[in-house]
Amino acid sequence: MAIDKDLVVRTALRMLDREGLERLSLRRIAAELDVKAPALYWHFESKRALLDHMADAVLTPALPDLEDPGDAARWPDWLAHTADLIRSRLLAHPDGAQLALGADLTRATALLRIVERTVEVLHHAGFGLADASRAAASFLWFVVGRTVEEQTLPDPASMRRQARANPSILSRAMAERTAPDDQDVSFRFGVRIMVAGMRALIEEERAVG
Repeated sequence: MAIDKDLVVRTALRMLDREGLERLSLRRIAAELDVKAPALYWHFESKRALLDHMADAVLTPALPDLEDPGDAARWPDWLAHTADLIRSRLLAHPDGAQLALGADLTRATALLRIVERTVEVLHHAGFGLADASRAAASFLWFVVGRTVEEQTLPDPASMRRQARANPSILSRAMAERTAPDDQDVSFRFGVRIMVAGMRALIEEERAVG
């Protein structure tokens, strides 16, 4: 059977959806494709390389929606939209966020384009170029890392039951988070904190300048 990179990536994503990342291996993908494992090493030097290409396939559909905000003052809305978009693409697959964790941007080129566009937007918003790249990295670390955590948490109902059984202030706080869409609310709250911090830094930079 002739195989190419796209076929291997599509197969790997189907297996990810079916069985999760822990059970995904080049050997098992080769068995699914009815080829010997060494055949895959013509296309992927390691499992990490395969994960990078999988991350690229997952995030590429988001790119058309990341248009330039036009008005530089609309950067907070653009960041919030981008955060939601990346998260939704990663949540579309079990363990999807872990694909992007530590990805090599020379292979995960969709993620590279997202990083570049974020740097561009933040630079136009008022950050110096170096700080725009730092802010973009922090923002994307939050989005990916928070989504990884979301995909590994116990179900919300179980967390609330545990919180009600424990009298600590953190548990009482968790017990009050009863909205069925609490993960969405919490994620967007975190993005608001990121945006507020960036806005304060931009204003501080302008005041100094």
